[in-house]
Amino acid sequence: MAERVLVTGAAGFIGRAVVRGLRERGVAVTAVDREPADEAWDDGVHVVTGDLANQEVCIGAFETRPDAVIHLAALTSVLRSVDAPMQTFAQNLAITQVLLELSRGSGVESFVLASTNAVVGDIGTATISTDLPLRPLTPYGATKAAGEMLLSAYSGSYGLATAALRLTNVYGPGMSHKDSFVPRMMRAALAGTGVQVYGDGSQRRDLVYIDDVVDGVLRAVDTKYDGRAIIGSGRSVSVLELVEAVRTATGQALPVEHIEAPAGEMPAVIVDITNDLGYAPTVSLEDGLARTWQYFQHT
Repeated sequence: MAERVLVTGAAGFIGRAVVRGLRERGVAVTAVDREPADEAWDDGVHVVTGDLANQEVCIGAFETRPDAVIHLAALTSVLRSVDAPMQTFAQNLAITQVLLELSRGSGVESFVLASTNAVVGDIGTATISTDLPLRPLTPYGATKAAGEMLLSAYSGSYGLATAALRLTNVYGPGMSHKDSFVPRMMRAALAGTGVQVYGDGSQRRDLVYIDDVVDGVLRAVDTKYDGRAIIGSGRSVSVLELVEAVRTATGQALPVEHIEAPAGEMPAVIVDITNDLGYAPTVSLEDGLARTWQYFQHT
């Protein structure tokens, strides 16, 4: 395992969980984010608060001489990326390039990028694998695809171990501030209200619990993994099945209102999580939703 790991986007939902996972192993962390973290980290975490678009912030983050980088910071909204493609390029690709170059020059051995299955575009109800060609349909997907190509170049040219981990829909404790579907349902359950569902709710999604994601990320660092891997549950459920699972977890009625789906709504995300990383999810959707509900009841 690395002795010091630089984590970007450390104050975010996934970032906070990754930092906790590293500290549980006794690994020193340099935590970088534009926003201060809303939790008290111990002395093993060196906090750098600032925008990575400022190269001085990037350079300052590397003063701690990390031997691994976990790059989670990104503009992640697909809709926002369509409205602001130049900003998306600057946030998601230019910063990745700078971090890779700083890694190359400072002895970093492993670089892990949080990527997305949006790099392959819309393949209908077919199964997504890492072997599919890159055909992104949005600026967000395009910047992540380009980021994966940068990683491949730095691996091929400089011997840096680069892992592109394509995350599916991540959920779990710590996401009360998020606006994705699981936290919306949890808040509705707390309030005794309902949720809106796009179309008929038959679209399928793969949901992966936060602890499984942390395990996948740390495995990539541990093994100096070089290549692509899909980090998901390997089980896709329809939106209506997900609503029913949340009803079971919360004991709430959670009535559904069907509304028109926006343009570009994916009919399915079905993934093949076969990998040589050693990653295998262990938390079922039912257990994960129950733990998430417990968290929401106490926040």
